[in-house]
Amino acid sequence: MNRSLIIGILFVLIGPPVLRAQLEAPALLCVSNDTLVWDLPTVSCASPDGYRIMASESEAGPYSELTTITDIAQTSFFHADAGIATWFYYMETIANCPGVNPMQSDTLDNRNPEVPLFRYVTVENGQVLMEWDPSPSPEVIAYVISRNTNMGTSIIDTVSNGLMYTDLNASPDVGKETYFVVAIDACGNASLTAPLHETIFLETNALDSCEQAIELSWNLYQNWDGGIAEHTILLSENGGPFDPIASVAGTVNSYVFDQARGEVLYCFKVVATQVGTSVVSSSNETCTSISVVDPVDRLNLLNASISPSNEFIVDWQINSNAELQSAELLSETAGVAASQSLLTGGALMAENTFLDTQTDPSQAFAVFSITTEDLCGELKNSNSVQTIFLTAEAADGATNQLQWTPYLNGLLQSLEYEIYRIVDGVETLVSVETNGVQSLSDQVSVDGASSTEVCYYILAKARIELPGGELRSVVSRSNTVCVMPVAPFYIPNVFAPEGVNQVFRPALAFGMLEEYQMDIFDRWGGHVFLSRDIEVGWNGQSNGEPLASGLYIYRIQWRQTGGELREVSGGVNLLR
Repeated sequence: MNRSLIIGILFVLIGPPVLRAQLEAPALLCVSNDTLVWDLPTVSCASPDGYRIMASESEAGPYSELTTITDIAQTSFFHADAGIATWFYYMETIANCPGVNPMQSDTLDNRNPEVPLFRYVTVENGQVLMEWDPSPSPEVIAYVISRNTNMGTSIIDTVSNGLMYTDLNASPDVGKETYFVVAIDACGNASLTAPLHETIFLETNALDSCEQAIELSWNLYQNWDGGIAEHTILLSENGGPFDPIASVAGTVNSYVFDQARGEVLYCFKVVATQVGTSVVSSSNETCTSISVVDPVDRLNLLNASISPSNEFIVDWQINSNAELQSAELLSETAGVAASQSLLTGGALMAENTFLDTQTDPSQAFAVFSITTEDLCGELKNSNSVQTIFLTAEAADGATNQLQWTPYLNGLLQSLEYEIYRIVDGVETLVSVETNGVQSLSDQVSVDGASSTEVCYYILAKARIELPGGELRSVVSRSNTVCVMPVAPFYIPNVFAPEGVNQVFRPALAFGMLEEYQMDIFDRWGGHVFLSRDIEVGWNGQSNGEPLASGLYIYRIQWRQTGGELREVSGGVNLLR
């Protein structure tokens, strides 16, 4: 053990001794082929009388005097009887300096320096950095760094001050670089070669464009005590900072990055961590871009509606960079399914409108959806939308009964219906109904209208929520349906030919008649009168002769313009 170190330990444990001068020992440099080599000491108290060499076959001693050197200029000594044993030596200076304590040199052995061990070899900014632990041998004066190549081994530098080195001439971006370090002493003795350490060389391979993936592979770091704890994969996009994206086990030397996008420069590096320590080794940085097929990542059917000209209109959205081989609008109405291509109008935008002229909106509601297939064969389906189909039926009392199918949308959040009536081209809001209501009775009056036809349509006013949380308002219009209201007939139940009400005939509340016939029968079923004109009534006669007072039976049949044939029967009293 180094005698100076022992003195230092004692200084700490028992406190400083009384200060005395010390007699400097020769600087024992090295032992080569059983020859000790030293530097002469500087002695100020007296001229040296010689040097004492102490030796032992055990580092812990005891030490005995091997020889005394009387030639004060001598700087080496050959230990002739060393044999094959391991010997340990230290030296002292002999001088007549009363009260001065002799110092001891470092203790050296006759073996070569012990092996230094690499802590790591790593790549930083395209250069190789390395650090090693010092050799335990005190005689070491420098470390020789060597690199292995395909051409053999070459010494690249000698480090005499420090335990780190940067190889400025390495090419870690081309392949792995392999290094070893040896310790040397002043005699030229060299340690055995330390275990080789090599840089991590990372390579990338862009997979098929449909995979959207980049494969990483690297060599495992060698010769760490305990091995590799884990690998951390770091990623930089378009020159940005490196951030960790994944960790894999220390025995794994590959990784697939499966989130690649086109037109992005991806740079990767891998960092290995030694088991049980914070020591790391980083690979080279390698960069690549990938030509990927941009998939469909946004496909929403926003709305389907019927135009005033009675054609379906479909609004939809897609990410405009999607690379498609097909996009089909699927529809089903009255049990008939159909599909139409959405790619016939040129390049797609983020928001698109399609006019469907093939599907008939006058027969039933329609259900729409969209399906796409990208260039990699990946299929994607949108939500579906069901349109409103409105029907109307004329009922007695000038009341029209409306019924409709619900508006359905896979993105629906809220909904209400606005019902509109059209008379003579004038639109009127009839009612506003909440979601879930699908019928309405509408009593109408068309007095003064040029046409008694009444038409209706419905607006579904919906709030939808897109994936991602965006809210939108959409309006879906139904088909337009027209109906001829049934005009009430006003029929008197008594008349007096010689009184005020002299003619029996009904009155139509509104509208025109395409057909009309009124038959009058007596109580025995005899036919007494016929009229085919509502303006021509019965005056109480039959064949020009007045009939007696009493109850007579009428049967009236009529058809309004555009309406159905209707019939009513009843009795009327003839008064005289």
